[in-house]
Amino acid sequence: MKTEKRPGLVRDLDQPKQATYVELFFDVIYIFILFRLSQTLFNQLDWTGAYQTLILLLAVWWVWSYTNLVTDTLDSRLIHIQLLVIATMFGGLLISTTIPEAFEQRGLLFAIAYVAINLGRSSLLAIALRRDPLGRRPLRAVPWFVISAVPWLAGALVDETARVALWSLAIAIDYLAALSGWPTPKLGRTTPSEWNLASEHLAERYRQFIIIALGETVITTGRTFHASEFSLHRGMAFTVAFGTTVLLYFTYFYRTREKLGTAFSHPHEPGSRNRESAFAHLLMVAGIVAITVSDEMTITHATAAAPASWLVIILSGPALFLAGHALLGRHVFTRVSTPRLIGLGVLIAIGPPLVGQPVLVPAAAAAVVLAGVVGFDLLRGGREVGDQSLPPRL
Repeated sequence: MKTEKRPGLVRDLDQPKQATYVELFFDVIYIFILFRLSQTLFNQLDWTGAYQTLILLLAVWWVWSYTNLVTDTLDSRLIHIQLLVIATMFGGLLISTTIPEAFEQRGLLFAIAYVAINLGRSSLLAIALRRDPLGRRPLRAVPWFVISAVPWLAGALVDETARVALWSLAIAIDYLAALSGWPTPKLGRTTPSEWNLASEHLAERYRQFIIIALGETVITTGRTFHASEFSLHRGMAFTVAFGTTVLLYFTYFYRTREKLGTAFSHPHEPGSRNRESAFAHLLMVAGIVAITVSDEMTITHATAAAPASWLVIILSGPALFLAGHALLGRHVFTRVSTPRLIGLGVLIAIGPPLVGQPVLVPAAAAAVVLAGVVGFDLLRGGREVGDQSLPPRL
């Protein structure tokens, strides 16, 4: 049964659903953004640094996620949409330059760029789609972005402690408003009929972002190893770091490519499924950022005794990734993966005994846990790994 064709900027769901080149071009800035996030956390390995990095991660993920929703709903082959994506890319690049000092002297530039992206994009879409029912969604978002702009901009004008509090409020407004459908007087909330999800496209975009994030771990591993004086322990740390990235790849991609798209195509509650899948990928990306920091830490300080704060970073990365993938499994395979939950439990259990051990030891232990999860997948799935091919030519 063919879907009804819609005029204007809205994607025709009967047309090919592969990502376009402008979307891949947009993703390029996230190589740098993820690098800046991992460096920010690496330079402040304490609870304050971790929480500030989390706020920044939530902000840049929101920029990517909302842009992804725009290109999934609208036809990104059109020059109007491409220019909007490129303008967002410029704002994202500007944000990336501020990340290390966002809670210091560059906070105002960060806040202005972030607010301008969200408020400007929703306003333009509300105008462009004013004759289409889909236009009500960005129209509802506009007043909420105006509300969140107040703590974003006010936070940039105060000291670090107050900034953390105000930006926590601002990011909470952005996420909670979206999760609740941007409730607005006279317009109500976003309804299932206002979603135009291209399931295969949405799934492909998430896969592409995971590859981008894993690519950042490879870059960090190679850069850190090159900058360090060679030793046997650093060579072992380099091997563990690369092996961990490979295990993350197999954890995510093994036998899921041909099933992930169907997770978004269920006729009921498409918005809810998109939100849960976005949250699952957010957990995995947060895990990859922590793993990137862990890789640099392991190579640089392979034999140093790991304090509790370092241990949390080393083990929380794989734990967050497994938790996110377990949540994603609810959509892909309609169940939560038991091996991933077991792996998550093991990572939590081995933490206390490893405090004070050389950094290389917990990093290797985390890799062993991931290897156990991947090994179970291989044993259960046999040699058939599913469709690993690239999408058709754009």
